[in-house]
This record gives sequence, structure tokens and C-alpha cells, in this order.
Amino acid sequence: MNKRIIFTLFMAVSAFSHAGLVDLDNDALTQVTGQGGADLSWTLSLNHKYANDMSLSSISKMDANGKVTEAYYSTQCVSDILCRVAVAFNNQKVSDLDKNGNAQQKWLVLKKFQGTLQVDKFQLDGTTILNKDGNQQSAMKLTFLDDKPLKIRNLGFTSASIEVGAAGAEQGYANNKVYGQGGYATNAATFDTGTEKGFMGMNVHGNLQMSGNLKVFSYNCTGAAGSRC
Repeated sequence: MNKRIIFTLFMAVSAFSHAGLVDLDNDALTQVTGQGGADLSWTLSLNHKYANDMSLSSISKMDANGKVTEAYYSTQCVSDILCRVAVAFNNQKVSDLDKNGNAQQKWLVLKKFQGTLQVDKFQLDGTTILNKDGNQQSAMKLTFLDDKPLKIRNLGFTSASIEVGAAGAEQGYANNKVYGQGGYATNAATFDTGTEKGFMGMNVHGNLQMSGNLKVFSYNCTGAAGSRC
């Protein structure tokens, strides 16, 4: 009996609870004072040990002096053919057909593509700007800090090449030709034996310092009906 009375009282209290929500236009929003925001961090890792090992919580370990003692941004690919970025510009075809009579397509292939990018901290909050009419307007502000640079670790590819192929396993981006030892063993270069064929490679490793902020707002946001807010 007591449980029924308590439940009835709870239902009665809930029935009288409501939120007094009202519409706010842009002028009303600019009059609201307060502070809100978020401190964010961001990491992008591709084909590195850090990307494949979920037990790692950072891209490297450092000693008390800030020196890296153990790095987790070394290349780690299950198969070289799966670590590529390929682009076909304008769906470009070649005049020669493959052995099955299919049209072949050109691809720009970046082989063994890998890298890690990280920002330890950047800030997202709100601000007020003056729009084109000289009126105050709310905006979103993204702030980058001097002491929190963009870390670029082992970003790049080992070789680039123009590949040609048809559909399926011979699509061009899936070509896996490697350098051999040549016809004369005594004169053959050995430094690239077994590596994927290509004409250029690239690797970037360093810090990119960013300072300043980015404000995002609607150009025609007046708060009136029909404005793009």
C-alpha cells in the first residue's frame, strides 16, 4: 500500500515538471554572458605500430628531459600492396588493351604510404564578431597554441609510380613489380633489390608550429526569418 502511495505522488510531481524553453534570436544570444568550450587533442596514424597496437596510449615514450626513448611510428604493414594511395585522374584510359581485351586505366600510386600526425591540444569555444553590417554575431572559434605544434612523424611513401591495368587483380594500383638483380650479377645494383618499383619517394619528420585562431560563422545570419543561420 505504501509503495502505491509513493508511486502516485511521484507521478503527480512528474506531471507538473516542465522546461520553459523559448526561442532566442541572434540579438538575444549575443546578450548571454558566460564561458564554454573544450580542450581537444587529435591523432591520425596510418600503417604504423601505434595504429595497429591498441594497447599503446601514446605515439612515443620520453624521459624526464623530453628525449624520445621509444617510438611507435615505425612502418608496420601486413602486406606492401595494402599500404598504398592510388589516384586515377579524370578516369584516364590508355589505348592499349590488356590480354583479355579490357580497357586499361592509368593510376598514380604512392607505395608504402604511412605516417602519424598529432596535436596534443587545441581549443574549441565560442566568441562574438562584428558582421558585415557592423552588428554583433556569434561564431565558433578554433584556437591553435604556440607550445602545442602539429607533430609530423615518419609521414610519406617509399616510391611513386604510374601504373596501368584493367579491372580486378590487374587494376593497376594492385601491381606488385619489384626490382630484380638484372642480367649481370657482377654489375647489378643490390641496394634496391626486392623493393617496389617507382621513381620517387618522400618522408617528412618534424613539428609544424601553428599560432592563431579560426572563426567560423554564417555570412548572412541576422536572426531574422529566412536568414541562413
